[in-house]
Amino acid sequence: MSCAPGPPTYRLLDHLVGWDHLDVCRLTDPDDPDGIQLAPLRGTGPDRGDFLPWLPDPRLAPGCGRCAWYLAASRRGLLRREPCGGWQSAWSAGCDPGLAGRTRAIAARGHLLAVAIGEAVYLWRREGEQLAAVIPGRVTALAIAPWGEILLVRDGSVDVSRYDLAGSWLGRITTGMTGSVEALTTGRALAPDRHCTIWALTEADGTWQAWRGTRGSRDPFQQATPDELAAVVDRTGLTAVTDQGFCLTEPGPDGDPVTRCLSWEAEPLDSLSPGAATLQTTGQLLTRAIDSGQPRCRWHRVRVDADVPPGTSVLVAVSTSEEPTPLGCRPWLPTQDCPAGPPNSDDWQAGGAASADFLVDQPPGRYLYVRLRLTGNGIITPVVHRIRLDFPRVTSASQLPAVYTQDPAAADFTERFLSLFDAAFEDADRAVERYPALLDPGGVPDEVLPWLGGLLGLSFDPAWDATIRRDLLAAAPALYRGRGTPAALRQVIKIVFGIDVAISELATDRSWAALRQASELAADPSFAPLRPTAQLGATRLFSLSRARFRVGGSALSSAPVRSFGNPDDDPLTAQANRIQVLVPSSPGRGGPDPAALRQLVMTQAPAHTVAEVRLGGFGLVVGVWSAVGVDTALAPLPAPVIRPSGPPGAAQPVTLGRHSVLWPSARGSWAGIRPGAGLAVGMNTVAQ
Repeated sequence: MSCAPGPPTYRLLDHLVGWDHLDVCRLTDPDDPDGIQLAPLRGTGPDRGDFLPWLPDPRLAPGCGRCAWYLAASRRGLLRREPCGGWQSAWSAGCDPGLAGRTRAIAARGHLLAVAIGEAVYLWRREGEQLAAVIPGRVTALAIAPWGEILLVRDGSVDVSRYDLAGSWLGRITTGMTGSVEALTTGRALAPDRHCTIWALTEADGTWQAWRGTRGSRDPFQQATPDELAAVVDRTGLTAVTDQGFCLTEPGPDGDPVTRCLSWEAEPLDSLSPGAATLQTTGQLLTRAIDSGQPRCRWHRVRVDADVPPGTSVLVAVSTSEEPTPLGCRPWLPTQDCPAGPPNSDDWQAGGAASADFLVDQPPGRYLYVRLRLTGNGIITPVVHRIRLDFPRVTSASQLPAVYTQDPAAADFTERFLSLFDAAFEDADRAVERYPALLDPGGVPDEVLPWLGGLLGLSFDPAWDATIRRDLLAAAPALYRGRGTPAALRQVIKIVFGIDVAISELATDRSWAALRQASELAADPSFAPLRPTAQLGATRLFSLSRARFRVGGSALSSAPVRSFGNPDDDPLTAQANRIQVLVPSSPGRGGPDPAALRQLVMTQAPAHTVAEVRLGGFGLVVGVWSAVGVDTALAPLPAPVIRPSGPPGAAQPVTLGRHSVLWPSARGSWAGIRPGAGLAVGMNTVAQ
């Protein structure tokens, strides 16, 4: 507090410091990092609500950003909610395909939108403006994978079918799951590769189970816990779903969580009426005697950090005592089937059901008792993350003349009155102290990342997820220092697409030759890297009249017509300021989007350069410049057999002179590569 004479002390109650609980009644484990909540009615396993924030209802799909959502409304059709804004039709005026009441499941990622309608899945680009593919089949769950695939589960099946973004079938993953698949999503892999795991939610006889698998493994999916799911899949703001509607808990205008409930037509609801109850309706936590270490301590303030959805409440009560077990208490007086706890039930001071910050109006005492009570409607639950206890009472009243505190009643009123202003000053000081945390790309919420990128001059593609954006922000200082260099360009591509590329500067590969050096180049040593050199067998010799058309020097149709530059400078300027970005091939894994990669290279390459993106192939092209690992694949050759075909699996016959290499005899020796010697493929070299 800005006006306090000295720094106050405080005690936290949370899962990190500990709740010092004496008794817990119908609540979850206080050591749960997610906070204290009302316990489930069934203790035999997780229910649908345990997976809801990561595996939403098929009628809902999170869009780009934490606050953007898609909703399949039965009457209004497909709706889209802009980040933290209102709901509107996902289609432009006059372009509604008439999907109201027919949508079974939806999925979104970046600008891609997939909708299961009747007997087919429709994939749109640009958030519904361009139809890209139609996949036939009745689907119960679908997802758009970050590696550029559509994953779907057909009605009556538990296997995952894979399609590319053009609607072509890529294969089927046999999962081995049991029950009916209710939701599907993807997440970060437990291995070093990112975004390679597939998660599914099944239901069988009222039992909900999460499953985890990978797209490249042939092993069946494995059962997973909600904690494993939460570790690799981004959490959404969806907190409750009933037949009446759903609830979203999102940051409000001041940053505090706000819960809003809506019907399935996106109409606001005060709360969700109880349906099939899955949670306890009341619960309580009692603490032990919390020791301040100060005799006759005047406890000052209680602050509660909690998420309280509509229809629920959190009630905190406190009581003080000079002894750890006050005399005359009735420790097990039942209240709502939960013990009231020490001290006497008449000595508790409650802060009010809607109060998250109140002053302690209790007699001085070294020990403080805290009682926490949660209520809900059986569908949704409040969540208490932390309670802060400030002591001793230190206010700005100590800065006033003594006349204001001589009378005990007047002093108490003055302190309580000035505490209102002290709290406002403290909140302002706390906001200033915490401002540097907004500059931490690893700790800010997802919706703050675009703002943080704007401070650094970074613009994000809507298709980039939060992980890519955080990595770019963390690497921004190094990227700015090396901007325009091959190393920085490689790093940006590595962060965004997760691939290692080779960058070739074509100026170093000029094919010009000269038998002698120009006098002006020989006189200046700084031009040494630009001197064209000739090497027999490695450089093609031709005259200047072949590089560009010259009147009186070039034959028709033998040289290009160029209207720029000095012809005498062609040996120095040919291929200058031109680079190639070479992308290795990735058979079976799918490569990056070529258009997106070219756009990224264009924005990161120096303005005076011309960049070309070349995707790797699967073989060596003789006579064309190639890069090992990009255009080539070294693999063992099949054993040559000069005889008719044998049984299946045997070595195939070869024809001399056509794609055949004869191995030496068992007593022969392999030819190798000798550096510095002239080499001929197939004569001095052997690829095995």
